[in-house]
Amino acid sequence: MLEENLIKLGFSPSEIRIYLHMVRTGSSYPKKISAETGINRTNVYEALDRLISKGVISFIIKNKLKWFEAKNPDCLISLIAEKEEEIKKTKAQILKDIKEIDIVPNKLTLEATIFVGKKGLRMIFEEILEKRKPISLIASQLQFENLFGPYFEVWHKKRISLGITQRSIFSNNFKHRLKKRELLTYRFVDSKFVNPTTTIIYDDTCILIQWSKDPIAIKIDNKEIAKSHLNYFNIMWNN
Repeated sequence: MLEENLIKLGFSPSEIRIYLHMVRTGSSYPKKISAETGINRTNVYEALDRLISKGVISFIIKNKLKWFEAKNPDCLISLIAEKEEEIKKTKAQILKDIKEIDIVPNKLTLEATIFVGKKGLRMIFEEILEKRKPISLIASQLQFENLFGPYFEVWHKKRISLGITQRSIFSNNFKHRLKKRELLTYRFVDSKFVNPTTTIIYDDTCILIQWSKDPIAIKIDNKEIAKSHLNYFNIMWNN
């Protein structure tokens, strides 16, 4: 609709009503415009001033009375062209200003995404395979297997077929309960060094999973944070 597009050009609702009314009815004066549009006369005067500044209406003096007339609607095309030119100048200025901003080197960028529920976790484990990077995992129990059942086995088959290696750290009480798999190595530590939250590190990503009835996973894409967690993992792995 024309009204919606005029709003995008910066017209107020009263300006739109008055301008379109004048396009349809011809020249008029404020008192008459107010009566025919139902807009307060003071607001009519203010809107007319703004419409003059936009270049879409003009006025003449007849018998000491101001008569206003809407210009041909084609003038809106000129208004659009002016807006486009303003946007070009603004864009050029912003690009110039951006280049002059002093950016702190090595400033950390952080992107975190939260996944909720079984469906959300499945999306995460599929993303891990898509990266095709070595996986390092710290877990206290077999939550992944218990929650997903058959999908757990399917996921490992995909991991193996893609040649993705995995290192997993569990507490000592799982030493004789874990199945041997290709490209998967286990190490075990005292239970005091693991917690209920599963940590998975791969590429520049770190995932923290809180297992519950509706599990929650936080996926952090940040090279420095992933490196920090991997360093901690390697300390546990090597000791």
